[in-house]
Amino acid sequence: MYRICVALLLLSMCSVYGVEWVPDCQRPGRPSIPDGDSTTASELLAARTTLEHYLVNADRYLKCLRQYEESLGDRVAEIDGHELLVNYNVMVDEMYLVGDEFNISLRKFKSGVAPGGASTTAQ
Repeated sequence: MYRICVALLLLSMCSVYGVEWVPDCQRPGRPSIPDGDSTTASELLAARTTLEHYLVNADRYLKCLRQYEESLGDRVAEIDGHELLVNYNVMVDEMYLVGDEFNISLRKFKSGVAPGGASTTAQ
């Protein structure tokens, strides 16, 4: 719950400062994770693949932010450094949150599947 509150606070701060101030850094969109209680194995596998792509793109975004900061050198103003830090931290927090979301969904799915692969929920 604490992570969610922090992430929401940081996301709201990003909307105040703006996210598009680094034109070469493309922030990936957050993937949707299916509910483990009502999803199928194939949907969960597809979500895992989407999550893996998202994490790769998020790592690229973080690397881009670091390279942008390094390219500014001594020219980085206090507000620029703050904006970079906020955007970086928001992305890291979101990566953890999406990973946690997927793991919760996977646990829910596994708890609803009987030994042998049959679902224990009514279809």
